[in-house]
Amino acid sequence: MSDVPPNGLILVTGANGYLGSVIVKTLLEHGYRVRGTVRSVSKHQALLSYFGSGFSLVEVPDIYADSAFDDAVKDIDGIAYVAVNMLFSPDTSIIARTAKGITNILETATKEPRIKGVVMTSSHSACNSPEPGHTWDEQAVAASELEWDGRDPLARGLIVYAASKTIAEQKAFDWVREHRPHFIFNTVVPNVNLGAVPAVEHLGFGSSASLIESLFRGLLVASDFVKSQWFINPEDTALLHLAALTLDEVRNERVLALAAPFTWTQILEILHRRFPERKSQFPTSIHEPQIDQGEVDNERTEIILQRMGRRGFKDLEESVVASMESVIEAEALPQKPWSRTDDLLAVRNQAQTQLQE
Repeated sequence: MSDVPPNGLILVTGANGYLGSVIVKTLLEHGYRVRGTVRSVSKHQALLSYFGSGFSLVEVPDIYADSAFDDAVKDIDGIAYVAVNMLFSPDTSIIARTAKGITNILETATKEPRIKGVVMTSSHSACNSPEPGHTWDEQAVAASELEWDGRDPLARGLIVYAASKTIAEQKAFDWVREHRPHFIFNTVVPNVNLGAVPAVEHLGFGSSASLIESLFRGLLVASDFVKSQWFINPEDTALLHLAALTLDEVRNERVLALAAPFTWTQILEILHRRFPERKSQFPTSIHEPQIDQGEVDNERTEIILQRMGRRGFKDLEESVVASMESVIEAEALPQKPWSRTDDLLAVRNQAQTQLQE
């Protein structure tokens, strides 16, 4: 059984997302052709010119629907299943839908004999357990099953998200063990992705791409919602997806995409030092409690990156600077790009209103 061949055609679901767009860019740079899925091709025509002739789009309006990917996988050599609901909704029905999404595409992949590998983007929240020795975030799953009191929708949404990623990854590995498909299967488990933003004029600042952008606006929404934890540069995350599709020795693995721990104080210091002319636009300081960021054995991941030609993980300073350079690029655009920051502000304001009632 061979892996995805050089110059192969790889399907990337959610190609218009932050991580999805970085994965598309990385695959193209390594000589692969990419077919990206989006909900609406007409809304994302600009991506065709941005990514060039090796890139095409296919419309998948609902990734959770039966047979959603039947047309998308035709003549595909590999699949990077990246798309995910990032609305952090308190609606627990998303848990079953998320699991159905990955099992749907695995079942569809069995119908296409060309497919040599499938890699799923999971999340650190799928294994973020404070109890040593626990592989999965069973606490989030248990918490999601408790009745919700209707308050703090974001906190509830984060629990539901963690539970959905946990159960979806578990279901995926269960499905592979049961069906023993003709392709290899791996997952990549990243934490906070910090780095450059491709096609910012078209895609804006989605998910974690909005974190540095929010600090530039003088907002503390980033540190409010995303506590100090571990980070990784999305270019490293993307390279790990490629490794999971092409390296013979990476099979049935959870590849931990966590480079190093960070604090918001560290990030703010980097921004103040590297962009002194913009210092007045950042918060002067961030109060954050000390948090046990845990330990991660990422030696295996570093070895995989080295096999892909990278000396090791990109560091925090390089990642923060790259993210800020994308913010500066967006600042010069005639129209301000969309940012997830504004969505998070709306959720926070809603939660504060509820607490005051």
